[in-house]
Amino acid sequence: MSRAWRTSTEAFERDASLVAKWAAQHMQEAATAPIWSACSPGDLLKSLPEACPSDPVDVETVLAELKSHIVPGLVRWDAPGWFAWFPSNAHPHALLGDLLASCLGQQGMLWLSSPACTEVEMRALSWLRQALGLPDRFDFDGVGGGVIQDTASSAVLSCLVAARDRATQGRARRDGVDSAAEPLTVYASGEAHSSVLKAVHIAGIGARQFRPVPVGPGQGMSAEAFKEQLEADMASGARPIFCCATVGSTGCGAIDEVEEIAEVCAAHDIWLHVDAAWAGTAAVSDAFRPSIIAGADRADSWCFNPHKWMGANFDCSCLWLADRRPLIDAMSVTPEYLRNDPTESGSVIDYRDWHVQLGRRFRALKIWLLLRCTGVKALGAMVEHHVELSKLLERRIASIANIELAAPRSLALVCLRHVDGDEATQRVLDAINQDGALAATHCRIDGAKAIRIAIGTLAVEQEHVDALARVIELSA
Repeated sequence: MSRAWRTSTEAFERDASLVAKWAAQHMQEAATAPIWSACSPGDLLKSLPEACPSDPVDVETVLAELKSHIVPGLVRWDAPGWFAWFPSNAHPHALLGDLLASCLGQQGMLWLSSPACTEVEMRALSWLRQALGLPDRFDFDGVGGGVIQDTASSAVLSCLVAARDRATQGRARRDGVDSAAEPLTVYASGEAHSSVLKAVHIAGIGARQFRPVPVGPGQGMSAEAFKEQLEADMASGARPIFCCATVGSTGCGAIDEVEEIAEVCAAHDIWLHVDAAWAGTAAVSDAFRPSIIAGADRADSWCFNPHKWMGANFDCSCLWLADRRPLIDAMSVTPEYLRNDPTESGSVIDYRDWHVQLGRRFRALKIWLLLRCTGVKALGAMVEHHVELSKLLERRIASIANIELAAPRSLALVCLRHVDGDEATQRVLDAINQDGALAATHCRIDGAKAIRIAIGTLAVEQEHVDALARVIELSA
């Protein structure tokens, strides 16, 4: 009987070499390839065969098809002129970690199913905690600990479910949420990420129980506004259970008053979750650490995405908890086929109890390689370089007629607009995105359209910021 499904290790070594060479060439083309795809809806589908292939072809053929059919549909998030949304860096060292993780093929749902997957993740999260300067209470030595989620959206959902069950002593988990009998309320800045509202939907709390707190002049949530909303809700019989404080909002990078918000939460036994998805990376730099981790010593959970600015390729979101027990209690379901002696002993971490999914990949290897082969000092220097470039852009904007800052610069994020309003601002944004080598996106600040310039790709230099400034000036 043929064993055609098997591939020799010699063939794998040869094919992997071809793929690595192709990938390196692809990365080299980032500076010259068009950023936005020119495809229309359905173009790629038309170029790919409808019939499922039954006979094999060689890897060279597949790579040629990748180049001709799929690359035209890519958006080059790795381009040095990428200033859209936030960075989604994929450092070569992290990519190697992901390759190794795929090769090792671990399924880390239980400690027993992969002691290495579990304990390397524990150590990697401890390393990152130290690198960011987060408090010891988030380490595994006590009742805290860290876990790698797929995205910050999953992190906020997991923590909200834990907060819901902690506040109801497990009744919500057992009986469901009865909003009429016990209206549970959730709070976040009006500028917070949409994942908070989505988590409220999924957790069964209901959109009517979500309280977007008005922001102040700096677009961050003030503790006073939060407190006023909280007291009004409590007076009406509501039970506040969860507050998400944002460090670096998606729109303009606003930072909430985390320390003061933490005091309010502590006074009313409200779970405080800190979402520092983008800005958290800045804490690897001594210069920015204090403002990024302020209030973390009183937070119940703290999250950031290394897959944004830091370079641990997507997906990789790190979540720390001061007390892991409410999360485990809320998430744990143990069928007979998962029972085992190490779990029953209580001496191991079973990460399947820390999030929605059961199965999990060996994500920690890309953090391990990134920290071991690049190092925290280099990552801190990268952050400082990007912030200096954003300061340069800020100065250039000040000299361009009709263009103004729409909000204070936040780290490496600059928001600008045309003084003549939304249509004029859109013309500038269109000019940036039609350039071919540049990309930017927009948000709304105080009701007006603003252009977001998020500086943070691995390859960006002053020449790319200068090119952006020239396009802005010519289109203003």
